[in-house]
Amino acid sequence: MIVPIKKLIGITTAAEKKARQLAELEADEPTWAGYFDEARRQQRLWQYVYYLAAGVDVEYGEAKGEKEADASRFDLLQSLAEAEWEKAKLCQEISRRLGGAAKQAADQVFRRALQYSGAFLAMAQDELIRRTVD
Repeated sequence: MIVPIKKLIGITTAAEKKARQLAELEADEPTWAGYFDEARRQQRLWQYVYYLAAGVDVEYGEAKGEKEADASRFDLLQSLAEAEWEKAKLCQEISRRLGGAAKQAADQVFRRALQYSGAFLAMAQDELIRRTVD
């Protein structure tokens, strides 16, 4: 269970970096505040669950979300949708092994990840349509 939790922490960190990169491209940055708050909350949750499971703090490495040079809005949205989908799959796997409040929290993160994945895919589709029209 430790490896999926560690992956989940890394994916959450990488997704937040990509969202910050996307927010820099858009004038409406307050829209992203809720996503950033949720990402920080999820990171704290999974760090705590990791600590409970492993008995040690998670080791921090470089997340796979390095800033992509000249990444387009469409590419960032697609990448965020993929990250959220991966988070949902990992949450589902981890949730099976948990109980009580930790299971409820994992299930909530699972639902949020599915919602965000769908929203980012819809935004990417809108961006693709906008590109073809222009």
